[in-house]
Amino acid sequence: MPTGMRILGWLAVAVILTSPARAEDQKSEKNEGALEEELDELQEDDYPDLVGKDDESELMDEFALLMEEDIVYAASKHQQDIAESPSAITVITREQIENTWCTDLVCLLRQVPEVDVRRVLPLYSSVGCRALTAEVGDKAQALIDGREINIEFFGIPFWQAVPLHLEDIERIEVIRGPGSALYGANAHSMVVSITTRKATESGTEVFYGSGEHDRNSMNLRVSQVFGGWRLLLSGGVETADHWRRRDASGRRDLRVRARVDHQGDLGDTMIHLGLSNPEGVLYTAFLPARTRNTLLGHVLLTHQVDWLRAQVYMTVLDADMVLGDPLYYQELKMGQFPPNFHFSTSTLDTEVQATLEPFGGNLLIAGGNYRWIAFTSDANRPGEINQHRVGLFLHDEQRLGKDLLLTGGLRFDYNSLTPWVLSPRLAMVWRFTGSQHLRLAFGRAFRKPSLYNSHAHFTGVVGESAFPELGDFFLDNFGNEDLDNESITVFEIGYRGRFLEGRLNAEAGMFFNLYRDTISFVTEMAVTNLGMPDLSRSQMEYRNAGREVNSLGGSVSLVYRVKQSLLLGVNYTFRHSWYVTEPGESAMEEAGKGERVPWEPAHLANLTFHYFFAAGLRVGAGAHFASSTDNVMPEHGGFFDGPASIHAPPLLFFSGFAAWRIPVSPGWIEVGIRAYNLTGVGFRDSPSAMRPDGVEIGGELLGRRMFLYLRGSI
Repeated sequence: MPTGMRILGWLAVAVILTSPARAEDQKSEKNEGALEEELDELQEDDYPDLVGKDDESELMDEFALLMEEDIVYAASKHQQDIAESPSAITVITREQIENTWCTDLVCLLRQVPEVDVRRVLPLYSSVGCRALTAEVGDKAQALIDGREINIEFFGIPFWQAVPLHLEDIERIEVIRGPGSALYGANAHSMVVSITTRKATESGTEVFYGSGEHDRNSMNLRVSQVFGGWRLLLSGGVETADHWRRRDASGRRDLRVRARVDHQGDLGDTMIHLGLSNPEGVLYTAFLPARTRNTLLGHVLLTHQVDWLRAQVYMTVLDADMVLGDPLYYQELKMGQFPPNFHFSTSTLDTEVQATLEPFGGNLLIAGGNYRWIAFTSDANRPGEINQHRVGLFLHDEQRLGKDLLLTGGLRFDYNSLTPWVLSPRLAMVWRFTGSQHLRLAFGRAFRKPSLYNSHAHFTGVVGESAFPELGDFFLDNFGNEDLDNESITVFEIGYRGRFLEGRLNAEAGMFFNLYRDTISFVTEMAVTNLGMPDLSRSQMEYRNAGREVNSLGGSVSLVYRVKQSLLLGVNYTFRHSWYVTEPGESAMEEAGKGERVPWEPAHLANLTFHYFFAAGLRVGAGAHFASSTDNVMPEHGGFFDGPASIHAPPLLFFSGFAAWRIPVSPGWIEVGIRAYNLTGVGFRDSPSAMRPDGVEIGGELLGRRMFLYLRGSI
């Protein structure tokens, strides 16, 4: 970040913190109706030390902190106790977001059991769940206030370019496992549902921080409440270098957003608008591509009245991707991509959902959505693509007595490019004691091929004099319009228990996943008698040939609030994935039939603690462990090269934070430090190779990052 911008940032902090406006220490807003309903349903054997107190307001205060984690929405599209969720789900609360060593979203997700995070580049990270999370990370769906943020052309969410600062997030619900029964395509192995903060009172908040590797973060939030209206405006800028080389253009993201909420006699309405300008280097599964002149905007409108909810949103992305990289076969330069790939894509989606109670103990949710996706680019053939999707879903819950809840769901999805799909889900949750629940579940989900998988045929590829046919080769290859959907079938068992008056939460589970029709990029390079590439007999395209895989695993998690000021957490994940088919001649043969998938760590573990001192000091620390992996990638990073094996040793790193909040009439200020990978020992989340021209292809080497920040409220 330029020095002038840094000075401007600190001046903004100073102006805000010295303003004489009225302010109070803001607290996360709770849904009071849901809280009261949950309290009414409590049994004395759930929380013996809470239920039965004379002072009801004291009970509400003590239980509110517990409820912030215990009430979820995303797993069933209605509010319910987390113990009765039909899916394995983890909640990241506002308290956790405020008290963390993390400076971005993917760092928070790394601490969730069964979740894989791969930091590839400053502007690009891959996130997945349970198994088969590669550098692309195309088996996860992300939502912000109910709006899917996966970019349709690539089929993935750009986690580092999410148009939100951590200061804008109220809570995150992470569904671990299939989600297509409710959310359709892309909800293959996980759904990350982000809820943003809305204005709770008039005031201003500011955040400014900077640290190593040119990591700078600035965010300003202005809230105004009047009558039934709540208005929130926020905006800021993020920058970051690469971890091991100074390059200020590794990541830069300007953003501005607005949220308007209104409560009236005709229902509740929310309008959400946002615009961001992310620039940096992205990973395209084969080579880095720098974004330039990129604009990502959206508008979202939701309205809910009684039992009916409707939403409509539109997302627009217009970007230039600077390729211009050479194409190598071993150390032989064959040609290069065009210097610029400009494209524009937009998504229009409308959804309606009805929540009914047909008879006693039964809850029925029915809905549907229509989505239109458009893609245009003069650097691709075809230059214009239109896709239409229709989805219809039913979700039904039947309570049998007070201890047994049955859940069934089915969704039908049609799109104009691939076959239609049915995604079923069944679950049974049994409360076998007052505060312990057992869950049995089955589900199927799918991932629709992205437009990049099916319709990418680059124009403008220029071959060297020895390979004049290279341009035609790319037009005839790469995307594959005949791709089928990827699928996953899941069987799982889960346990959740509450102990010590609800302060100790224990969760455990096991899953068995069957991955079928996975999509991979296949290169079949034929060579002449002289060892030169023969493009006339070669082929290169996406296929449903990623090898059939089964995966067996599980996790255990404990969260113990020793007292209100001390929180401890630990989780451990194990999985064993193995191939059930032999590799084809065109596959990168990292393992044979029956052998373990070597490029995912078999063991993951996290340990955290947080302590809140009465005087305003808060400290916390954590550790993350992942076992070793063996990966393959094109040798020398060449586009047409054969596989090379790369070994990554086990990684263990420690992080921590310390912050001090001081009441300053009429508001508060807070100063803190966040430290990621305290020891600074470098590690890679994804493999890397050196191209013949000296450019490193793959994941960057991650080191230490110290980050100082100041924030305040008036």
